[in-house]
Amino acid sequence: MKRLSWILSVPFMVAAVVFAMTNRAPVVLDLWPFNITVEAPLFVIVLASAFVGLLAGAVAGWLSGAATRRRARATERRVHELERELTRLRHAAQRSNDRPGEPASSPAPKPVRLPRTGS
Repeated sequence: MKRLSWILSVPFMVAAVVFAMTNRAPVVLDLWPFNITVEAPLFVIVLASAFVGLLAGAVAGWLSGAATRRRARATERRVHELERELTRLRHAAQRSNDRPGEPASSPAPKPVRLPRTGS
């Protein structure tokens, strides 16, 4: 996974540096509803916009995974409960096997015939 990260990030960084070097011309950015004008090199505006989009996508992905993470935590709690119960039952079974002369379990119940009613 680390190798894949390097394989993807190094060319992206090289492309970003080349893009920044070739797009240094200043441009005016007019933020319309706020009556603000910003002059910056083109690469700053483009890379900042890409970063804001990446950040917005990461937040949206994190929020959409909340239900899955909640379900995973609940499942993990249930697994721990069941493991504790299994350990307790194994210890109880071991203790009952260690006692000589006592039956390991009660005998199977015998069938009982009920008297018929008058109908």
